Amino acid sequence: MFVLALVLLLGQVPASSCGVADEAEFATTKEHAVQVGGGAVTVAARERRYLDALRGPEGQPVQYKRLNSERSPDQQTILDRYEVSYPGLEKPLYLFLDAYHYDDALKAPKGFTCAVPIGLAPPPPDPFMAMDATYRLAVERGNRDIPPISLDTDGSSSHGVIVDRFRRQTRLAKLAIASGTPLDPKQPAGRAVTIGMIVVAYPLRCGEKPPVSAAAIDVIPPQGPPVKIVGELATGEAVARLLPETALPPGSVAAEFPLERPRPADTIRIGYPESACGPANEASLPMKYTNGRPVNTPAPVLPEGQTSADRPVLVQVLIDVDGSVQQVSYVGGPVSLSAAAIETVRGWTTEPAKLNGAPIVTPAMMQVRFKPR
Repeated sequence: MFVLALVLLLGQVPASSCGVADEAEFATTKEHAVQVGGGAVTVAARERRYLDALRGPEGQPVQYKRLNSERSPDQQTILDRYEVSYPGLEKPLYLFLDAYHYDDALKAPKGFTCAVPIGLAPPPPDPFMAMDATYRLAVERGNRDIPPISLDTDGSSSHGVIVDRFRRQTRLAKLAIASGTPLDPKQPAGRAVTIGMIVVAYPLRCGEKPPVSAAAIDVIPPQGPPVKIVGELATGEAVARLLPETALPPGSVAAEFPLERPRPADTIRIGYPESACGPANEASLPMKYTNGRPVNTPAPVLPEGQTSADRPVLVQVLIDVDGSVQQVSYVGGPVSLSAAAIETVRGWTTEPAKLNGAPIVTPAMMQVRFKPR
């Protein structure tokens, strides 16, 4: 209140720390919603960051509350509707915020100012969008044999293998094709979108002695209790039901976990009972992740009729196990360049990320910068 009183006393309006829209429709209509980006996981924090930066035209503090969610005019995007007011405003205003698209030049609505820069960085990949895209990719390219991931960092699979969510979905899609009832990528079948990973522990071998099956499989995070197993530890025919038509050594044991794949800091622990191999023992197997990197990502030239290339187009993609760019979705930047940007990145190639030497499907955000003609 002291700052506001001082401003009124001096008769000066504080300078805004962000750009201010010239159009009255910006933020106040569904067609011109504020694009904060981030998706469902980070939407609340990113919307608060934007709204907390706003002030009234004379620096007045802003109060806001979320009212509801509504569909955009094209029915494709969910918008959050907020009631916003500040001292001196005759009646509240209603602002629409879009968490599924991102504008790298965020500004305040007309009639507002900013106390601080908005400072919303480009969002990370939306995990829910990535989950749906991964399922679609598995179904659309399901007629493939993708080897499982080694449990050992050297890629030897001495202790067993991991079948991550994508590999499981690909196997389901391939079996469905073989049965004559292919899966629909737009209509997920049962829990196929959210199925967890399967860890298979191979039997312990001690020279000429009979192999010993594992008694326990655990996923150990750096802190907290082990990840809870889905169902029971699978042995015998139960392993074949989890992984149909998969060749595994006799005596293999499997467990399903509610994870897409092990997290970078996880350790997988295999416990073996006391046997002819000796006393009870266990193997603790860390995970080794290798980041992907771009291989061929040439900048495109502006399409005919386009004259501005000052801002990049932001797209969310999946990097397939072969390094190709798949499932491209527009996230932000000039809408007029979105189609050209999507076509461009579909031709880019990368070296995929790897887990214990095996390629894995990963979501990524990519910026497409156009060269002038």
